[in-house]
Amino acid sequence: MSIQSAFLPAERLPHEEVLAQARQVGGNPVLIAMLDTAPGMIALLNLSRQIVYCNDACAKAGGLARKEDALGMRPGELLHCIHAWDMPGGCGTSESCRYCGLAQTLVAGQQGRAHSGECLLQCHGAEREIPAEYAVETRPLPEVGGGWQCYSLRDISSEKRREALERTFFHDILNRASAVQGVSSLLEGEELSADERADFIGMLSVSARAMVDEIRSQRTLLAAERGDLAVESVDCDSMETLQDAAGACHAFGFAEAKHVAILPGTQSILFQTDVTLLGRILVNLLKNALEASDTGMTVTAICTRSAPGRIRFSVHNETVMPERVRTQVFRRSFSTKGSGRGLGTYSIKLLTESYLGGRAWFESVAGEGTTFHAEFAIGMALSSLPTVR
Repeated sequence: MSIQSAFLPAERLPHEEVLAQARQVGGNPVLIAMLDTAPGMIALLNLSRQIVYCNDACAKAGGLARKEDALGMRPGELLHCIHAWDMPGGCGTSESCRYCGLAQTLVAGQQGRAHSGECLLQCHGAEREIPAEYAVETRPLPEVGGGWQCYSLRDISSEKRREALERTFFHDILNRASAVQGVSSLLEGEELSADERADFIGMLSVSARAMVDEIRSQRTLLAAERGDLAVESVDCDSMETLQDAAGACHAFGFAEAKHVAILPGTQSILFQTDVTLLGRILVNLLKNALEASDTGMTVTAICTRSAPGRIRFSVHNETVMPERVRTQVFRRSFSTKGSGRGLGTYSIKLLTESYLGGRAWFESVAGEGTTFHAEFAIGMALSSLPTVR
């Protein structure tokens, strides 16, 4: 009976056969010496995509004490990919694997083609999920056996992180700074009426505040990734915080001829959390929904008691995500907006789950649109005010 798979074949060789293959490879001392001295992570895979040899760097990346402990594993299992066991067949068999750069590269290797690509992973860590980005290359090994291949990984997480920061500062913040410069020049160089001057000063203030907010947002994300972000719990009104986030999106020009509406039924609930971090989560939820919407569309938001002792913020837009996007949306360097982007949804999940003790997820259904949720424990709620209608 075959094992169910959504992508690559799930069947594996028995462990005894893998051990026999490992002994076969170990009988080539020249090959082993070359692989052992290589600086990067290297492994040899059989036709079933199982590891029959890996070097020290590869074993270390998987947190293994011995290289031999990797025998029989598949690459995503070694690296603790969160999707490695979505299906009983393991790495390569889930829906998410269809769009994994590592899985796609291994397909090419099994077909006898050298190939290179990028792999964006979310991996299980000791306390939270950890993002990891790799450059992956594979070379077929027909002299060893049909479908055998040698793959190598190079950690490019710092490069991808730098690209994202450069994109933010050289594109987003530069645009804001240019707006500040442009309005400043108008204020200096022309005779303006009092009303015109007031309008320009308002535009100047909005652009400056948006620029500062973007810088603070990046600083918060860096601190969160380092694990040294301080959380300050204070009294918070859910309605006020949601209204502030919606107002920021309009004030900073994120809406761009689109609309944000807070739905009837939204509750004003007093609870304790870090208001600054919650505000950043909500702004990112709204920004992402607005960016996914076409001109004239309306993004809706609501906050309710989702269960006893739980509070949920939900943001909905009318568009539906393609499957390729759905399977990668929370990964750090994945973005539909081009190279060097992709920190918005990642930061939502990181701040919600690692710092505010909540849970972030989404639903995207044809004919209904896409809804992102961020849910938190209220704990000892201070009180609950009347529902806003």
